[in-house]
Amino acid sequence: AQGVTDGLKSKYIKETKQRASSLLAPTDWMVVRKAEDSSKALASKYSTYRAAIRTACATIEQDINDCSSLDEFMALWDTPVKDGEPSGNAPINNWPDVVE
Repeated sequence: AQGVTDGLKSKYIKETKQRASSLLAPTDWMVVRKAEDSSKALASKYSTYRAAIRTACATIEQDINDCSSLDEFMALWDTPVKDGEPSGNAPINNWPDVVE
């Protein structure tokens, strides 16, 4: 079972990195513009959002790596429950809200 879990971990770590990249992509041009023209600022809401994506990616990857069984791995898709109601995102999908 460990081999199966390792294969799943690798697959979902790769998918997590791809998801982070796709979330960062719409604001990449702002970072490039700032790098090429120092007179252009990156609004703090975007730098904060981009940092939150990188933090979420690292957290999700760590959650994946911390799984020692298939049951723990499958639990990453469970939405947290508070007072009997769904509350928040499942750990595997705990990304920040998109900033516009």
